[in-house]
Amino acid sequence: MRMTRKLTVAFLATVAAGLGTVEASALPRCRAPVEGFATATGILGAGSEKARIEARHNWRATVARLYGPRYSDFRNAQGRQWDCKKGAILLAKCVVVARPCRY
Repeated sequence: MRMTRKLTVAFLATVAAGLGTVEASALPRCRAPVEGFATATGILGAGSEKARIEARHNWRATVARLYGPRYSDFRNAQGRQWDCKKGAILLAKCVVVARPCRY
């Protein structure tokens, strides 16, 4: 009976100690911010949408070249900031800046 109680206490202490810790592999590893940019033409917002998509592709390619493909998933990026503007009559330009992260 005493041995069972000691084992139970030891088990509960081990579980309680593990609840407050986070595995290092579960934390994000982020790099310095990277910029992606693109221009596109179109009317009624189509140019802006194309420029956004291409800016995201440009960001991914730049990140993959600098830090490797594990960092190039835009969904994991932190601090995303977009700046999209219409230029001349049909030209739109988008710039995205984000910190590439991997998990």
